Amino acid sequence: MMRHVLLGIGALGSLVGGALLPLRAQDSVPPSPAVQLAVGGNRGPYEVAFTPDGTLALVTEYDEGALAVIERATGKVLRHIPTGGMQPTGVAVTPDGALALVTNSFSGSVAFLDLKANKTETLPLRGMPWDVVVTPDGKRAFFSVSQLNQVAVLDISTRKITATLPTGHRPQALALTPDGSTLVAANLTAGTVSYFDTASLAARGTAKVPSVNLRGVAAFADGRHVFAVGQRAQNERPTETPIGIWSNQAFVQAPGGPRNGIENLWLDLMGTDVSDPDSVVLDAREQLAYVTCSGGDSVNVVPVDGEGVTRTVSDIGAHPRGLAFTPDKKELWVANLLGNDLAVLDPTTLKILRRVSLGATPRKDPNLLGRYLFASAKIVNGEQFSCNSCHPDGGTDGISWKFVHVPDALGKQTDRNAKALRGDIGGSSPYRWSGHEPTIRHFVEGELKGLLQTPTITESEKAALADYVGAIPEPPNPYRTPTGAFTLAALRGKLLFEGKAACTTCHSGPRFGGERKAWIGTTPEGVSLQVPRLKGVYDSAPYLHNGKATTLEEVFTQQNTNSLHGKIELLSAEERVDLLHYVREL
Repeated sequence: MMRHVLLGIGALGSLVGGALLPLRAQDSVPPSPAVQLAVGGNRGPYEVAFTPDGTLALVTEYDEGALAVIERATGKVLRHIPTGGMQPTGVAVTPDGALALVTNSFSGSVAFLDLKANKTETLPLRGMPWDVVVTPDGKRAFFSVSQLNQVAVLDISTRKITATLPTGHRPQALALTPDGSTLVAANLTAGTVSYFDTASLAARGTAKVPSVNLRGVAAFADGRHVFAVGQRAQNERPTETPIGIWSNQAFVQAPGGPRNGIENLWLDLMGTDVSDPDSVVLDAREQLAYVTCSGGDSVNVVPVDGEGVTRTVSDIGAHPRGLAFTPDKKELWVANLLGNDLAVLDPTTLKILRRVSLGATPRKDPNLLGRYLFASAKIVNGEQFSCNSCHPDGGTDGISWKFVHVPDALGKQTDRNAKALRGDIGGSSPYRWSGHEPTIRHFVEGELKGLLQTPTITESEKAALADYVGAIPEPPNPYRTPTGAFTLAALRGKLLFEGKAACTTCHSGPRFGGERKAWIGTTPEGVSLQVPRLKGVYDSAPYLHNGKATTLEEVFTQQNTNSLHGKIELLSAEERVDLLHYVREL
């Protein structure tokens, strides 16, 4: 499997529209032993938090649905507390150190873990809650609810959701200022950061960046500036080469941006192994940002003003995601999601002080290698992005691309919306908007050869990647009732879908599409498209093959001027609302 490809100066110049950026000084810490996957069993360390006294580290176990409680001084795992849900991600601790709050992202709930009694209670919170922060007074918690584009506000004493705050699209990472007065939410696919006053819950503004995949954000003490990391899609370029179509960046931003006089930091030119920057924390002086780069298996230490040396710890572990300082700032703990361990760093020397294993688990993930390859930039020529860049966590980046590497009738200048891969799509051939590939293996091999231009990959690795892509699960639909049933409006829409609107003419089968081709006027006459699958469509905006419909409503209004999309023109305004309720709940 490919380890590293050095970019030449000409390739680096292509990152910035042909104009070379000044190179920054960079330094590399000698790498640790080669990255090891947890093939013997993986608990999935995802995020890290510490009790206020610094004695315990708390680590969400994404693969096990548990929280690991670790003695910080020795690295001994004291216990694993079930979180009562699937794929826990975020974790925060109350100021008294008695209660941990965890987001069960896949199953849609919030867990309250009593750290003394080792008991867990859960509160339903549908819509893939992702991250959580607790105010310094311990009265409130804030949860990002990524599928519903909002932050939920929790009263900790009553354990009730008291308000929801609208954000940009797919909020994930949250951060509070040290005094707790300002909350910021990084919106993964919107390229924005939302600001809120935690006392009044009023919106303070929005910072906009020329980027998507905003996986990490840190708030400065002034309550105005943030340090966010993401990826810039240079999709104005055809995908003739993987070098330069994605760039990894960091931004110091404030409300009302986009730039406020502060230049973007081009991590590709500053650091090493920087693909898919993920979590970020600031040092005590707010001069250095520590960033996990999940696609590069590294931690990069970036000067927030862009001046000076960027230092890199390569091979920190398999797919590093979360990181956190100990309360005394003497250690930095990094969670390696696919390595079943945490790397404990000295933040000054960047030496790995020790590794903390989460311990054995009887369950082995048959798709562990495929998961790693999907998230790794090391199989991409140039190593600037991964499959996870275009399909974050199996979803979609919300961007349309000129895929010149696909030899079909859509041509080289047609924008193609990146589809979501969730929903166990391995048995739902064919693939792509044109239906060009007959099997999931053909699709994956086409991407490896044409888009990623992978220098070296074995047949077994190709098979592992294809098996994983075909098995990414679909999370529960947040628009249905708490029992998972259709709402009354959706049931009315179902009758219209199957009758008056004639949707089943094209959208048929178990996934409501994918079984035939059709022409609805969005391509040149005679160029038909594979009918997209509607199962899970609520979570795959934008819509149509070119991504020109930002909402489902626009599919039938702005993008259906010739009334070629079903028989939507026969429906009243009320009936259209019911129809779209049903489509969202599929």
